[in-house]
Amino acid sequence: MKSVSLLLQIQPRPMLWRKLLFFVGGLLAVESVQAQTAVTDIAYGSLVNNSNQNQGGITYRNEDRAVNTVTTSLGDYRFDGPLASNVYFRRNTDSSGNGTHNQSGVDNPNNSTLIYQADGSNRSYGDYQASLEQVFLDGNLFTGIRNPFGNGPSDSANSNIERIDFYFSGGYTVQANDALVFFDVENTGNFGDGFRIAAYTGVDGSNTPTTYANTGLLVAADSFGGPIDNPNGGSTGTYRRSTFTNGDNLSGTASGTTSAGTLQLVGILIRFSDLGITAGTTIYGYSLMAGDTTPSTAGNLVDWNNTTYYPTNTDPVGYGNMDFMGFGAQISRPVPEPSTYGAIFVGLSAAFFGWRRHRRNLSAPVTLTGKP
Repeated sequence: MKSVSLLLQIQPRPMLWRKLLFFVGGLLAVESVQAQTAVTDIAYGSLVNNSNQNQGGITYRNEDRAVNTVTTSLGDYRFDGPLASNVYFRRNTDSSGNGTHNQSGVDNPNNSTLIYQADGSNRSYGDYQASLEQVFLDGNLFTGIRNPFGNGPSDSANSNIERIDFYFSGGYTVQANDALVFFDVENTGNFGDGFRIAAYTGVDGSNTPTTYANTGLLVAADSFGGPIDNPNGGSTGTYRRSTFTNGDNLSGTASGTTSAGTLQLVGILIRFSDLGITAGTTIYGYSLMAGDTTPSTAGNLVDWNNTTYYPTNTDPVGYGNMDFMGFGAQISRPVPEPSTYGAIFVGLSAAFFGWRRHRRNLSAPVTLTGKP
């Protein structure tokens, strides 16, 4: 018998790390569900109260309370994703189809009607914003747009918008469980109006969508949650509406200012997976449109002037009745549960001790005894 001391060269075992990464990744993954999800609760930040401002016949209290998180059956979501660079409002200014645009009494008017929560003196709680784009980029739930998709020259409250495009400069690569949140104000007993939403993956030099990923998701009426607290902390509030007649420009004098009644705030969360967009896909934005938009293919969504797919007679008490509050321009992400953090810690701890044991085995001498 002869004893020989050998220091064995043990090769690393990548399978151990593959299993570990799979385990930790599985803890972070959330199963995709192909449906929108109702918002059941909301948490706000501190009230920001600036000086009052009179503009265009409206007194603005210039108050704001940022939305910190929303609660859904999928868990809580926070707003720490990127904010859209621009918001574009696409209108068919030749709704009569006679080749002449913006004909008074013939084409649908180029209007914007704001809806806003008001105090007992008919003052708007929200901030003054000079354009519709700024209303949505501000993310202030005191103010929104009334009947954006409602068509018809006879009612000035109709905003006559065919499509709202949220654009992200340079594109955005979607992460797992990224989501969008939208809010509506409704009469008691109603839980949101229907609309269509679709993501786009290509734009031209003017940031206009050229390619949509698919025909999008049709959100059914009454599929929002609620009611939830408005920024003043109540489940209902008093609202007013005012119309501006210069397109998206809100710096002029408002007309038709009147009560919109006592309304409640409702919300909905839509994940990009609900839109058929997988993690790792680069998009340039997403579009909102009336529920009576009827695309057969993704390409049908590109031209908002095509009345085959974008009707110019959308009923303001049907699919045109959606009142989008000034929100939805920022991407939302899930708040990890405490149990998730604990599971990740346990997994990483096990990995660390496994790694240390593996290192000790690599450096330990091994004595082999064998026959000559």
